[in-house]
Amino acid sequence: MRPQPAAADAVLEVIDPGLLTSVQDLGRPDRGREGITRGGAADAWSLAVANALVGNDAGAAALECTLLGPVVRALRAVTVGIGGTMAARVVETGMLVRPGASVILEEGWTLALESPGTGGARGYLAVPGGIAVPVILGSRSTALGAGFGGFGGRALRAGDRLTVAAPPDRRTPPAARWPGEPAVRPGPVRILPGPDAIELPEDALADQPLVDGALADGALARLIAGPWLVNHASDRVGLRLDGPTLPRRLSGERASHGVVAGTIQLPPDGRPIVLLVDHQPTGGYPVLGVVIQADLPVLAQLAPGASVDLRLVTPGDARQALAERSLAFDAGVSALREAARWDDLWQGAGG
Repeated sequence: MRPQPAAADAVLEVIDPGLLTSVQDLGRPDRGREGITRGGAADAWSLAVANALVGNDAGAAALECTLLGPVVRALRAVTVGIGGTMAARVVETGMLVRPGASVILEEGWTLALESPGTGGARGYLAVPGGIAVPVILGSRSTALGAGFGGFGGRALRAGDRLTVAAPPDRRTPPAARWPGEPAVRPGPVRILPGPDAIELPEDALADQPLVDGALADGALARLIAGPWLVNHASDRVGLRLDGPTLPRRLSGERASHGVVAGTIQLPPDGRPIVLLVDHQPTGGYPVLGVVIQADLPVLAQLAPGASVDLRLVTPGDARQALAERSLAFDAGVSALREAARWDDLWQGAGG
């Protein structure tokens, strides 16, 4: 078991761990050939927002909280950034901290992350410098299924103490507000057709509008007809969708092949599974489609019982959506830095 850090080195103590709280960064993207899934934050956008609020790199290790958030106590004065769809409340003052904001906790103050009121599923809590846990295979992320990374491969427990990985070289960041949307807006999830749903040659579809003839055996047409409900058996491995039973184009299974987050598999029962970040590296079920990278954060925020529609787009649409998401994040970070610069000037003038 990983030893707990000394009180003098710790910044936060877990009072109540919530439903499922773990340390996550951007995962292990280059380990699939070794049979190790990428893992990391289910909603990379919200992780990046939480980190930006406290001056970290987008992929610094933070807490990922699921459905019912944790309660943490500040062991020294610290700024925390909140991303995703969970709000937080400072117990001692009653102050509400909405998603996409940071707050300074005084020593001894308690912060409670609340269940999302917007139907989302996940919140993120970041501290300046990132959370210090051992780097394993290039990441601090918790691989819950495999049992390594983070705090001994497990979810957080009451009494766990969190230290910072790289203490900041300047004063505690001031409270800030993300200038844009703190979480990716819900809406139709955009997908690309998969290899088992296409009758036309792959090169015939590149950057071209899809036509009815590209829909094979009616399965893809039914998939995008929606809506679908997220089954309560869903987790970080994948979302199980409840709706009409889809016809399988293939009998049996395909030869095993690599899969990525967002892959829409069709198992023998005809009920689609959309893979999330803790998915297995390979799979043999037919693949009807793949969720575009820009919409993976939308998947991560779908709580059990949520309704979701799937919409077919082209590769060109997917590239444009990802570029727009990147530009929006860069603009948000620039605005935060400008606000911090003016704050520093104001503080200097006052001194």
